[in-house]
Amino acid sequence: MTSTLQPDASRAAQREQVIAQLQQVIQRVPEQSEFTNTRRYQVLGPLFTLISLAMLAWGIHQGKTGMLLCGLFLTALFALVTWQHRHDGQHAFMRLTRRQLFVDSLSAPVNLTDVVDIHVKDEGLVTLQQLTLRPGSSLPTHRPVRQLFGNQAMALKSPEPHIRIHSAGLMSGGRKLAIDDIAALLDAYCQAANAQQQLDELQGRG
Repeated sequence: MTSTLQPDASRAAQREQVIAQLQQVIQRVPEQSEFTNTRRYQVLGPLFTLISLAMLAWGIHQGKTGMLLCGLFLTALFALVTWQHRHDGQHAFMRLTRRQLFVDSLSAPVNLTDVVDIHVKDEGLVTLQQLTLRPGSSLPTHRPVRQLFGNQAMALKSPEPHIRIHSAGLMSGGRKLAIDDIAALLDAYCQAANAQQQLDELQGRG
């Protein structure tokens, strides 16, 4: 009788230890994190507009049609960018939970357990987040965003299922995130999602 109870007690102890470890991974991240873009174009937009106006004025002064037209085009372009980005940093366009990724321009959330690779890069004008998904993963559709350097997510099938998210930087809780911070946060949420899935399966087996 005693010998039968000992293996059962040992298995129960191991199970509780695994559950505790999984819960620890899950609790490393908040239940939900929301993200906005940064306010970089509230600074760069007016700055580039002024530079373009100077080019326009110089073109008029020198009588150079090419420079005048270029200055006119760039002034209009950066004035538009400035206007379009006037509310930057105020709207959360992206949200992470311990199970899924939500982005405004995607038709449905992405299951973080499907993510097999994470790539984050500063491309100068925008920040890129690319999440590669396992083959056969269900992809949402995406809608185009009518904003220059706007918050745009795309769900693409080739060369492998992946999600690309462009934004003018990324902030959470009013704090600007560095590239390494974004990558680490995405990775932590993916680990939490996988741990949550394992925990659900373990608890489902009783």
